[in-house]
Amino acid sequence: MAIAYFCKNTSFDMDGREYQLTQEIAAGLWQLQEVRTGRIHEFKTSELQQRYADGKLVFTEDANKTVNKEETFKTLPNKINHKLEGKAWDRAKVKRIYAKAIEHLPSTEGIVKQAINEVWEKIKLPEKAPHWVSVCAWKKKYIAHGKNAFALGEQHQRKGNRTPRYPIEVIEIAEDCIDRIYMRRERGTVVETTEEMAVMIGRENKQRPNTLQLPLPTRRLIERLINLIPAFDRCAARYGRIAANRLYRSKLKHLVTKKALESAQIDHTQLDLFVIDDDSHMPLGRPWLTICIDSHTRCILGIYIGFEPPSYLTVGKCLKHAFLPKTNLQEQFPDIRNTWDAHGVMEQLFVDNGLEFHSISLEKACFAFGVEIVYTPRKKPWFKGKIERFNRTINDDVSHGIAGTTFSNIFEKDDYDPAKHAVVTLSTLRRIIHKWIADYYHQKPHRSLDNQTPAVVWTSSVHPEDIALAHNPAEMDMLLGKAVENKKVTHKGIEINNLLYNSPELMNLRRQYGDPLTVDIRVDEADIGHLYVLLKDHQGYIEVPALDQDYAKGTTLWLHKICRDYAKKHFNKVDVYSYALAKTEIREIVEKDLNLKRRKSNARVARYKDTNQQSAAKSTPKKVANAVSKRPVAPVSSNKPVVAKVRPSYTPVIDQRA
Repeated sequence: MAIAYFCKNTSFDMDGREYQLTQEIAAGLWQLQEVRTGRIHEFKTSELQQRYADGKLVFTEDANKTVNKEETFKTLPNKINHKLEGKAWDRAKVKRIYAKAIEHLPSTEGIVKQAINEVWEKIKLPEKAPHWVSVCAWKKKYIAHGKNAFALGEQHQRKGNRTPRYPIEVIEIAEDCIDRIYMRRERGTVVETTEEMAVMIGRENKQRPNTLQLPLPTRRLIERLINLIPAFDRCAARYGRIAANRLYRSKLKHLVTKKALESAQIDHTQLDLFVIDDDSHMPLGRPWLTICIDSHTRCILGIYIGFEPPSYLTVGKCLKHAFLPKTNLQEQFPDIRNTWDAHGVMEQLFVDNGLEFHSISLEKACFAFGVEIVYTPRKKPWFKGKIERFNRTINDDVSHGIAGTTFSNIFEKDDYDPAKHAVVTLSTLRRIIHKWIADYYHQKPHRSLDNQTPAVVWTSSVHPEDIALAHNPAEMDMLLGKAVENKKVTHKGIEINNLLYNSPELMNLRRQYGDPLTVDIRVDEADIGHLYVLLKDHQGYIEVPALDQDYAKGTTLWLHKICRDYAKKHFNKVDVYSYALAKTEIREIVEKDLNLKRRKSNARVARYKDTNQQSAAKSTPKKVANAVSKRPVAPVSSNKPVVAKVRPSYTPVIDQRA
């Protein structure tokens, strides 16, 4: 910091160019010369003052007006210590008083000594009057830096020997050892790097005469050179760039929302629970929870509970739940006291780079509803931190408070054994999650909402008439279904997933457009009892049911794959009857195993859990029947959920390898 004047030979930067005031050709009118090109410009003083006030004109130091150019370049203004505090700042102020006392006096010994004595008699600082040569040096430095008092501060950083202690060859060898040993994913230590450097210098000295031997540096050199490497580069070299980005992440631009449904975030989390189906009593495994949260109100717009890994199905079902009003919440779960008002079509949807978010079907569905998809950077979850934080909250509050939890961290288990506890049913899990969101999360004050609840912020920031809704809710299943293109239509109808779909409307299409006929379809993976056939020329769609509604209606594609794998392995058939028979036998096996008193036999329940990595069953019904016949079996009523009858002595076991 210094001072400057609008006078002759003053230099400044303006609009990215350097100018110098040459002369005032009229009152208030200055002639400027562009330093680089020599071009002449004319500006009024008022114009220059306005540009200076707007920050578009910045004065630069004029080397011609300095007392000593050499001294100016040795102590550039950007090297002045601007952090003077305490006694150092007090000493700088004392020097300034002496420098100002002789500022306009000639630098002769007698005159300067007389001025110094007069000042010292007044302030009595320092303990004795400074030497007149020192005061003249203070004066030069003070004027050279535009009367900047910080220039009179002590420059301790310029003290000492600043010449390299080791020759350049030693520095190069040390840097090479750091690159090869320390800056690698194997994460070599400083000691290993120092030892490698000693070996390399020893080899180099063997090739040199005695007069050119390189000195052997100490460990301090390695540590000093390592500290010169930026911390981010060190972390990226030793732990990987992803870990470095996570450690040194920074949020430079905060997403500011002004209203509800302006933006939303969606993501998945796997709950630490084991779940079984209410009707078939099949162990479904650890559920996946897909969640969509409103960025402005922190309200949950929609959820979807499934057991297949994150896919377009889970995203589509979650968006459907987010778009539709939850008017029948109390009918489904009578013990929920509060309403779930958050719903509607958002303007922006923030997603990560998972494959399920890069499908053409999702893109078409979102564009049909006017939703803009925003992809966050890869491997940087903090760009959608609201949903990431909520995922951890719901897992901690819901999963770890229910019998049957697996605990994500094995060190948290202690003496807890999930095999000794009952497994939660799917209907119970849905009831718990809906109640937790509606009666707890939405009603709890949120720190980022000025300690207001999400439910209150939602009702106060949006009116029902301002909520965007899908034009036709009946089309949502079709738009959000999995797209299959160019599917052939025969006299049997459409065959997909080893199931046949046909209807009179589909046969009329075949008669109209001829044979062969290929159509684009949408598959609702949550209910394979029907599919949607898109009509040509964008004339709409028709719903085509499965021929065997007794088996397919209400069955998910995930459960259908379990039955198909079981039937293919044990019956060598792939027809609808074999699927239904497989479904029945699997239910019977699980019911029997859930009621065995010995823990050893309960491990069979897990054999049907993970359908993504292994087949649906590991043992034949005959082997299971033999195993069951050797042990007492408690009577089971197929009309009641098995879980409700499980006593503490019964030990249903689910495979934790998932």
